[in-house]
Amino acid sequence: MDVLEIYVARHCFGSDEASRLAAAMQSLSGLQVKVRILDQLTENDMPEVVATPSYFLNGCLLFLGNPRLEELVEKVASLSRHKADSHE
Repeated sequence: MDVLEIYVARHCFGSDEASRLAAAMQSLSGLQVKVRILDQLTENDMPEVVATPSYFLNGCLLFLGNPRLEELVEKVASLSRHKADSHE
């Protein structure tokens, strides 16, 4: 299963939009979505986050800042398909 992690900070002005995008992504099958709040994590619990929100798929950076929902869906789908294609 693919894992989409979205890192936000409480003070980040984009955190509400990131939460909305996370909720919208929950409907994709084969995708686990986790919203991580930096203020509640230790350094060992997160990858190199240089800005918030940051979007990671399976540990790889996808976006810095909030993408449009269509961009996020397309990017996740293309990388998931690529992963599936490479195992055939």
